[in-house]
Amino acid sequence: MILLHALLALLVGAALLVVPGALALRLVGVRGLRLLAAAPPLTFAILGITAIVAEGMGLRWGVLAALAGTAAAIGFALGMRAFGTILTAEEPPRTSTGERAALLAGVLLSWIPVWIGTGGPDQMLQRWDALFHLGALRLITETGSASSLTLGALSYGTGQDGVYPAAWHAFTALLPTSSPTAAVLVSASLTSGATWVIGSAALARELWPGTRYAAAVAAVAAGVATATPMALWVGWGHLPNAAALAMVPGVLACALHWLVKARPPTSGARTGAVIVVLAAAGGLGLAHPNAALALAALLLAPVAWLLGCAAQNWWQTGRRGVAVGVPVGAVLLVAAATAGLLRSPLAAAVTGYTGIATDSLPVAIGEVAAGWYDLWAHPATAIAVIGAPVGAWLAWRRGAPWVAGMLAVVWVLYVDAATGGELGISGLWYSSTARLSVVVAMVTLPLGAGALLVGVQRIRRRFLERGGAHSGRPVLLLTSALAGLVVVALVVTSSVYTARRTAEVFGVDSGGAPRFVTAPEREMWEDITAEGGVLSDGSAGTVLGNPFSGTPLLYSLYGQDVVFPVAGQVLSEEQEAVLDGFAALADGVPWGDPQLCSALGALEVRYLYQDSEPYQRANDYAPLDTVEVSGAQVVAEGGTARLVELPPCR
Repeated sequence: MILLHALLALLVGAALLVVPGALALRLVGVRGLRLLAAAPPLTFAILGITAIVAEGMGLRWGVLAALAGTAAAIGFALGMRAFGTILTAEEPPRTSTGERAALLAGVLLSWIPVWIGTGGPDQMLQRWDALFHLGALRLITETGSASSLTLGALSYGTGQDGVYPAAWHAFTALLPTSSPTAAVLVSASLTSGATWVIGSAALARELWPGTRYAAAVAAVAAGVATATPMALWVGWGHLPNAAALAMVPGVLACALHWLVKARPPTSGARTGAVIVVLAAAGGLGLAHPNAALALAALLLAPVAWLLGCAAQNWWQTGRRGVAVGVPVGAVLLVAAATAGLLRSPLAAAVTGYTGIATDSLPVAIGEVAAGWYDLWAHPATAIAVIGAPVGAWLAWRRGAPWVAGMLAVVWVLYVDAATGGELGISGLWYSSTARLSVVVAMVTLPLGAGALLVGVQRIRRRFLERGGAHSGRPVLLLTSALAGLVVVALVVTSSVYTARRTAEVFGVDSGGAPRFVTAPEREMWEDITAEGGVLSDGSAGTVLGNPFSGTPLLYSLYGQDVVFPVAGQVLSEEQEAVLDGFAALADGVPWGDPQLCSALGALEVRYLYQDSEPYQRANDYAPLDTVEVSGAQVVAEGGTARLVELPPCR
């Protein structure tokens, strides 16, 4: 039954992800694969903005609010039509049946190994970040607010509003699933898997104009490769970040087509293109800001090339002041915007992470050149992207040197992170090679896949030219069979590898990777939250426990009040007093300290959750797991965890 609910949610979620954005885009003249690639980030923009407005108006977040936001977006698109700010009518490249099959294959290849590895939609991702996002979904259910201006309340023990990008959470909260864990799996599959495959295909079409099957090959490669957003959310729990990064290739494809390559001839069409790209970029930012920054970084080289071409034209026509002033002004504007961003409080929360040098400079350069990225390195990714420099060189010969510039930008970002962030330019991505592996793959995957395709096509053409169609056919059949075997081997090995890596961070078997919860512990949860269980009554009180144990999941999965729903909170005075009091208990101070009792009373604490093997050791919380409270009664046990009812504290 849970699986059927998940499949239903997948169908509903696919419609919810695509339809709002697609309706608005179709009204302003967008069609074909670009519409499918740009619709999800535009939907995120619609939902993210609507959630903010709904919270400001005191309306609960839900389907009705989302429908109202979609209607507003359609109204805005109709307004653009009325003012003529729509894209010039053009016939988009036809998506053949083979390309559609490749898109479907790529999506399924990105989904199925992960689904198998999870063990089912009722299993949970046992990563720290995933617990925060599960808690955020619970907070939306309780408060009715999915606003990016309030969701950060989860990070404050006082419950005060805080800014946190919430578009992914707003979307996920609308899914008709039977459990929060199923909602996470369905949402992540759609937003980090399907959007990545479709966006990669759309970008390949722009990077390889006129190359038949480039989009199809890129789509399959996007499903087989392991350094992808699907690996990012599974391996690290970065759910909104993975979703936002997955949507960047689709927005980049649209930006390159409308603003760099096609360059609509009318001012209305140009305005419409800019509005669509900015709106989609806004959707990226409302999911995770560093995805919008990735888009900006990738557009640096194309925009610089456009400015260079314009400056050359101005110089040749005698407008030399403009030829010098505009590029200089653009450089100063970018520098000022970058400096302002780096000094902002939002950036400080990101750049405050210290980069860890994982590689020496030569090794880091070798990783990006060979496609052996830090995020789930595997031959499938290396083979798919190793031809990226060749693809950039071929683009340069076609008169698109900005492609090489894009490749250089992502390579430098990755190398900076891999060598410890000495240059500081990778800080806006947490100096994380995992996140930047995906940013690099945005460019290298469609470039490399296209280069492999072009290479195969040229070899085939030479065989036919040398031996004729008849005599060259056996060789072509043999090489095609060998290529097919290589593809099958890559698909199988990549899928098995992905399923195994997924199983390592899902499930409830003890041992191996750290676990927030094990099978016996989860059985205990079912008992204590079932009808008649000690936590089945809404008035059961608050549970105190280490946030690196299973305590936060009691909140996110069952709605049980806990003192620490996530790790890394800004603590309230009462929370600090509780930690200090239990540290004193561990040192031998008897139960009944007035300050501790006052804090426990204010937080309405009745139970203590203890786990002798938490996810990770944290000195501040360690006494909660180890202290023996005189007079306490054990009311439930499961594996290494137990629930203790605390004695009266006066």
